[in-house]
Amino acid sequence: MIIRAEIANYDIERVLIDTGSSINVIFSDAFRGLGIADSMVNRQTTLLLSFSEDLVQPVGSVSLPIAFGVTPRKTMTYDQFLIIDCPTAYVIVGRTALTEIKAHLSLHMLLTKFPTCNGTGAVRGDQLSARTCYATAIKSVACKPPMEAMVVQGVPNSSGPIDDLREDMPTPQAQPAEELDTVMLNEEHPGRCVKISTILSPYIRA
Repeated sequence: MIIRAEIANYDIERVLIDTGSSINVIFSDAFRGLGIADSMVNRQTTLLLSFSEDLVQPVGSVSLPIAFGVTPRKTMTYDQFLIIDCPTAYVIVGRTALTEIKAHLSLHMLLTKFPTCNGTGAVRGDQLSARTCYATAIKSVACKPPMEAMVVQGVPNSSGPIDDLREDMPTPQAQPAEELDTVMLNEEHPGRCVKISTILSPYIRA
C-alpha cells in the first residue's frame, strides 16, 4: 500500500507500507534530497537480503522522524532507516515503525488507522501513486542491458546440432552385492524365476 507521510519534515508522496519487512529503507537519492549531514549516518551495517534474494551492502543507517496523518490527528515516531544505493520509486516503511504508532492496516479498504491524542488518525492508500510506482519499476527493469550470449565451444557460431554429452556417459546400473543363483518357481512355467543368494543354507533355499 502506497501512502503519503512526512520523513524528517519533508512531505514524501510515495511511502510503501510493507508489513513483511522488519526494517525501513530509504534510497540514496531520496536521502540526499533530505539534506541531512553525512555525520548523522552510521556506517556500521550488515548485508541486506533484497526482494530478489540478492545480498546488498547498505550505505549506512540513520534515525529519522516519520509522521503519519494530518493535524490535529497526527502521530510521529523515530525509527532507523537503512540507506540503499539503488534507484527506486518509493521509501519503504516496515513493521517496526508501524508497531511504534500502533497502526492497524486494512488492505481491502486501503486504509491505515492509528491512535492519537485527539482521536483516531487515518491515512488512505493512493492507487494512482501505486500504479506510478509499478510503472516505474517495470520501466527500470526494461532498461537493464541484455544478458551476454554465451557461445558453446565446438559448435561454430552456435549453429548446427549440439552433441549430447550424456551419450558418452553410460547410466550407472545397480549391481548385486553378492553372487545370485536363478531358481525356477514352477516347472510348468519356466519363465517364472527368482534370484536368491548362493550363500543361503540348503534349508532356506528349499
